[in-house]
Amino acid sequence: MSVGAVDVRLGEAFGPLFQPYAFKALYGGRGTGKSYSVATVLALLSHQRKRRIVCGRQFQNSIRDSSKSTIENRIQALGIHRDFHVTHNEIVHRRTGSRFTFVGLERNKESIKSLDDVDIFWIEEARNVSVDSLEILIPTIRKPGSEIWATWNPVLPTDPIDDFFRGAHPPEQSYIRRVGISDNPWFYQTRMPADMERMKRANYNRYKHIWLGDYDELDDSRIFTNWEVGRMPISDNDRPYFGMDFGFSGDPSALLKVYVFEKQKTIYISQEMFTKCSLTDLPTMMETIDVPRRVPIVCDSSRPEDIQFLRTKGFNAVASKKGSGSIRTGINWLLGYKIVIAPECVNMQNEARLYSWQTEKLTNKVLPIPCDSDNHGWDAIRYATEEVRASAATFIKRLRF
Repeated sequence: MSVGAVDVRLGEAFGPLFQPYAFKALYGGRGTGKSYSVATVLALLSHQRKRRIVCGRQFQNSIRDSSKSTIENRIQALGIHRDFHVTHNEIVHRRTGSRFTFVGLERNKESIKSLDDVDIFWIEEARNVSVDSLEILIPTIRKPGSEIWATWNPVLPTDPIDDFFRGAHPPEQSYIRRVGISDNPWFYQTRMPADMERMKRANYNRYKHIWLGDYDELDDSRIFTNWEVGRMPISDNDRPYFGMDFGFSGDPSALLKVYVFEKQKTIYISQEMFTKCSLTDLPTMMETIDVPRRVPIVCDSSRPEDIQFLRTKGFNAVASKKGSGSIRTGINWLLGYKIVIAPECVNMQNEARLYSWQTEKLTNKVLPIPCDSDNHGWDAIRYATEEVRASAATFIKRLRF
């Protein structure tokens, strides 16, 4: 389609985003192009006339957690970047005066009430949005002609966003659409088809949830069920452990900050960083987590050149030991602990739900082989806790001998 002087290719399901609806909701699995298409349309709408656009998610620890980079990339790809002024926190159109801002709903509930002049509010990763946030947001976005957009991957029918849009009484004047990979013209130009087929073969039920957008059904193939969302008190005497899994070929890099409370047999995941940035940008992204430079960050030993690069940037990056059977050993050790994940660590929560054992397709029998997906945070945790596991093993040997 052509919007003004800009030609853009979008899936048919995303065409109605240009039409006036009070609510627009797009849900589905991975690879559907939801965020990409929404960012494209928002960039074009801001290019047409003045609009105030707010992109919000439940948890946003910093601007790097927002969709700002996605909006910037689409503006660049559309060839209209010279019309925009990009600052650290905002994107402003030089001619129309359109303005993009980015907010976290969890920490800004009261300030959300001041957004009554917003034209479009996009709720990203809407599966995580709380009832309280919706109850504040919906009556606030009340300017004539204003709209609320939502994109998410479904998990449970009881999630507030699913109940609002897919429940018994969806809002009037709404465009609500389930989207799939057929709605993404670029899907087969990425590495995602190979990832999808691998999951389809390894665990069909997980494939239906992750890639087709079905609700998440409880089954025995989940690796970790010993986790919950919550907070734990931390004192100055409690030592943090850090682990880093490097991204490769489209996978995210993951940096985790964890605490091990041996007496309570509890592991607390207090901070996370998941990013698909380049290696040169990685040190900047790592600054989003409080990492004392003297404290070791145990990293994936298969990338020694990346470890050396981080060391040149002042981080105490060290190689993990790994070894034969280290994945299963690490999983078994983690299964012996209660795992508490801080509320804002949403990527880790998703991996806790999705990391699974392979299954036989015909019988659905669970196999003792972990799927090679949704495991970047878990790999980082295994690296972070290597020293603790080694100490425990040494203690056991001393008792035996």
